[in-house]
Amino acid sequence: MGTSCKKRVHSFAPTPNNVRMLGYNRITTIDMSVPVPLAISKITESFRFYYDENNRVVQIIYTGNDSEEIHKRIDFSYRNDTIFKTITDILLKSVVERDTFIKNSDGFIVTTFTPGVNNATVKHNFEYLGKLMSRDIMTAANNRNVTMSSSVIYTSVDGDLLKQYPSKLDANFNDLVQGLDLDWIQTPKSYGHVEDLMSFSHTFSTYDPNQPMQLWVDDTLQYKDSLVYPAWEWSNQSYHFWTENANRIGDYMQLESFTKYGQNIYMNKHLVESISSPDKNAYITYEYDSDSKIKQTTVDLRDKYLNKYTYTYDIQYETY
Repeated sequence: MGTSCKKRVHSFAPTPNNVRMLGYNRITTIDMSVPVPLAISKITESFRFYYDENNRVVQIIYTGNDSEEIHKRIDFSYRNDTIFKTITDILLKSVVERDTFIKNSDGFIVTTFTPGVNNATVKHNFEYLGKLMSRDIMTAANNRNVTMSSSVIYTSVDGDLLKQYPSKLDANFNDLVQGLDLDWIQTPKSYGHVEDLMSFSHTFSTYDPNQPMQLWVDDTLQYKDSLVYPAWEWSNQSYHFWTENANRIGDYMQLESFTKYGQNIYMNKHLVESISSPDKNAYITYEYDSDSKIKQTTVDLRDKYLNKYTYTYDIQYETY
């Protein structure tokens, strides 16, 4: 359950210890089930990594032809247990995002703070069972201390993630008085309203983690507030792994984590083969060089609308 049984084609030997990722080029091809006029069908991007004397990522330079993305410089700085991440628009020379990551004594990232919608803050609290992720608690909060929080629990087998289960969504209104009127919407066809809510909290039992939720609330003193809770990128997902291949640089989950956090938060024993959820499914394959380094990672993803996205990562290395 959760693993694959295929003939071994590569050894368990991981990438040599004196090799690190220099960068990668990602080509995205898009095949829409319903063609969209003038929509871009091929995106080419480049990520270049720079390190300090302690082999920590200190900078990523991003360029590409995606009209929805800016050419950016991503800087990481380290102070005790804290990582500060700054994203700068290269062309405008302006900071567009600031993130903060907190590590525990084992060097694992346990808390992240990133910008949300309408000046909200999104916090993730990661919990681990050994090296493996066991829980991710996501909380969105605004400056009036209205918060919304849910979590996903990960199960695992033989050193690999197995499944992920989301929890219900809870909202708390700590700075508002009793007598709340509450409205929320997830999609144009999914909304709700509660009058005279005599509580400082509310649980959304019909919460769909695949959709963002927008909340509006006002109390008996006519104080009004709102908050947007983001959707989980994946929810109710399951994993399969290439059990004949040890995890190494180039693993799909590791690539995404390394680019986002400057380090890998997914310490699986093997290379991920597929990720499945109700809304989308991804199948991942790898090509190797003569030193067992992954030179290319290909992700074939289909969503529930039968749109197809193919991501091809061509990976470059350097010795140090």
